[in-house]
Amino acid sequence: MTPPIRYATTSDGVRIAFSELGAGPDVICVPPLPLSHLGEVWQLAGAARWYERLARSARVVLYDARGSGLSDREGAAAGDCSLEAMARDLEAVAATADLLAPSVVAFFNGAPVALEYAARHEDVPALALWGGFARGLDLYPLAPAAPRDAGVLEAQRQALVEAAARTWTADAQDARETADYFRACAAADSLLRYASAIRGWDVTPSLPRVRARTVVLQRRDTAAQNPEVARRLAASIPSAELRLLPGDAASPFAGDIDGGVDAVAGFLGLGPARAVASEEQAAPSTLPASLTPREAEVLALLARGLSNKEVAGRLHLSVNTVERHLTNLYQKIGARGRTDATAFAIRHGLA
Repeated sequence: MTPPIRYATTSDGVRIAFSELGAGPDVICVPPLPLSHLGEVWQLAGAARWYERLARSARVVLYDARGSGLSDREGAAAGDCSLEAMARDLEAVAATADLLAPSVVAFFNGAPVALEYAARHEDVPALALWGGFARGLDLYPLAPAAPRDAGVLEAQRQALVEAAARTWTADAQDARETADYFRACAAADSLLRYASAIRGWDVTPSLPRVRARTVVLQRRDTAAQNPEVARRLAASIPSAELRLLPGDAASPFAGDIDGGVDAVAGFLGLGPARAVASEEQAAPSTLPASLTPREAEVLALLARGLSNKEVAGRLHLSVNTVERHLTNLYQKIGARGRTDATAFAIRHGLA
């Protein structure tokens, strides 16, 4: 079920969409701006699973940054992609949601925003930065082109979202769903403004003032991120540690989703959202919809967020064999893709 959308108004008059789910200690999530859309994110099985698991032990607040998702997209203020503008968005949501000393979870481009917020608010108890960085130039050394032709600009957006989706997920099917989601998040001109602005962000001077316990996380084998950037970031924050998790998907919403969210929840002092089932427990004794035991194993691991390649590795199968099992089980359960299959697995106790 999609949580209700509420709006906060920033000090410069921009309406910021946010929603909340769960109950418990306050946690606010800074999106991988501008790639967020509170109306569409629940169609991504991996993202829905991640947030819903975290919300089992916390009150989780999500929002769309200005210029993206359901927040204001038109007007000069909505087009302001400066770090100061991003801080206004976060502060407005925290105030309107009446958050009390919230922990902050930030993804990718949201990390500098979270770090600046924590440097200004000493009551932030903990920070979890997934794929974080302090200097935009460390991740985006080349300035994006600024085409004047609308057709070229749209083509550039299509290429950007396709490349970003492949990089995030490390899985072809997940990448298709993620690219569709990214296209809904922001217009081409907004993506270009953000890309240009983020290159100039640098919160390095603020890092010594961050008093929150901090963890910097990323997957060990992802080709999308430089572990040295993460090491430098963790070393520059007074109470920080670096955790390299297994897997090759850059996104927390792909690969071993359960392991990633439990690592975040545990660091924040929330405890694991749910004990992760062992591989021997992946398939229940009573199989729904005439699934074979092997198909049930594949479906259970898929619902936990593993890519086809990772499922193949866990079950000692070829990727082609896993894909064949998926084709068969999709037909048996009437699933159109991973989102439907994950929902079916949850309903039948496979996840």
